[in-house]
Amino acid sequence: MIRGLLFLLMTLVFFNCNKSNKKEKLEPVGSELKFTGKALAEMHCARCHSFPEPKVMPKRYWKEVLPIMGLFLGKRPEGKMLGDYNNIIARERLKASYLFPEKGLITDKEWEAIIQFYDDNSLENIPDVKPILNRNLALFKKEILPWQSSGNGLTYLNFQDNEYHLGFNTDHESFYIKLDKTGKLLQKNQMTYPLVDVIQNGKIEFLLSMGRMFNVDEPTGSIAVLADKPEPINLIGNLERPVDFVIDDFDNDGIMDFLVAEFGKYLGGINIYSGRQNIKKTNVHPKPGAVKFVVKDVNNDGLKDFFTLVAQEDESVYLFINKGNFKFEKQQLLTLPSYYGTTHFELLDFDNDGDDDIICSSGDSDDFASALKPYHGVRIFENKGNYKYEQVWFHKQEGAYGTASADFDNDGDIDIASIGYYASLQNKDDEAFFYFENVSTKTNQWSFKTHVLPTNTNNSFMLIKAKDIDNDGDVDLLLGSNTSIFSDKRKQKINTLWTQEGGAITILRNTSN
Repeated sequence: MIRGLLFLLMTLVFFNCNKSNKKEKLEPVGSELKFTGKALAEMHCARCHSFPEPKVMPKRYWKEVLPIMGLFLGKRPEGKMLGDYNNIIARERLKASYLFPEKGLITDKEWEAIIQFYDDNSLENIPDVKPILNRNLALFKKEILPWQSSGNGLTYLNFQDNEYHLGFNTDHESFYIKLDKTGKLLQKNQMTYPLVDVIQNGKIEFLLSMGRMFNVDEPTGSIAVLADKPEPINLIGNLERPVDFVIDDFDNDGIMDFLVAEFGKYLGGINIYSGRQNIKKTNVHPKPGAVKFVVKDVNNDGLKDFFTLVAQEDESVYLFINKGNFKFEKQQLLTLPSYYGTTHFELLDFDNDGDDDIICSSGDSDDFASALKPYHGVRIFENKGNYKYEQVWFHKQEGAYGTASADFDNDGDIDIASIGYYASLQNKDDEAFFYFENVSTKTNQWSFKTHVLPTNTNNSFMLIKAKDIDNDGDVDLLLGSNTSIFSDKRKQKINTLWTQEGGAITILRNTSN
């Protein structure tokens, strides 16, 4: 999973632009405009990301997203300012970054031509894709952990040492909570901001906090240490909305370093924090959007390399090859369209050929949730050798938010479980959870049978974890819910149920053994 809270994080569009190297044939038109609206869109949109065709989204979507794009070209409605500027710290940091020009980079007529191009060439609605579903999910028995809770729900979920470890958030408070297998409270630590990840080292726990819930470029994230005191002790502060971290020795000096994915918003990056007394920050990747790490020594040189998914407009999976002394060589393994809203990735050898394939879920809808998105879902990219990948399988899932892949049915191949956090916003309750049973054969290698929960009334699954919680040799699933995306009325209804019966944690107990 994404190792913590990504709801209210992901942004689909147009951040941290770089000039495109793409050369377009531009045709001059008229006396006032040198280029068509299409040519202008191809030229300016490609500063930040791959060019999105108008047909990928309905008209109402472009009416939402184009004003945001305009900010990066210095085009904004008269008298209006970026909402983030209401935060003094964020305003000063963004102004210093020069991301949003004070003066327009294009003329008013050029900007109007771009808007008209998308309006003229987009559809009113995108046709919905209805997946073929099997409701006979006999492999798993659904249970609700009877832990009575009151709040928005989980921001972190894990199961270890026969305990549930949770980050739990209300409108005003954040906690690190431990429960026994029955849901009985064992430990509750107050957190300043939501907890998104935990790394345990003996009796010491390192706690990653994302910072303020409201996504703005004020660096309030932190890494804290929890040992023998009830309150976490801050170790590293001023992190830019971190969502994942790894503790490892990246320079082979015998001292553990912190590799941190600082997702940020408009600002952020991938950073390594090193040293014991005076902690030093080394920037590895200067753009926001990093979501998750997988650390491996891919070339067997004794130095730890890492894979990462970077979302935002980048939408790429990268491999960072460690060259020593915190210097890395970056290789782009996958790049996806900016409007996919990629949320999670895994490295797994699906076809058992000795190299790792990539599975990605795409389904972020936090910023612009007005339209169904038929390209949301789960994709497998086969490793063709030498880090060359090709998409070999896709299944649509509205709001796909994370996967947990394992041999759940014990038949020797890898199956996939996937959650669709935003599915319920589009009345797609069935798509809140899919189990993809691997039924591949030699002649049909990439084949999966799609199962759904027979009854899915708790459909705000934001976190997914594959664990053998009953120690019977098969892999169970844990689903963590968070209702922050819902209206107050709907949240109140769900919260009333949680306080009476539980429901923030759903257990899918594997019955194969």
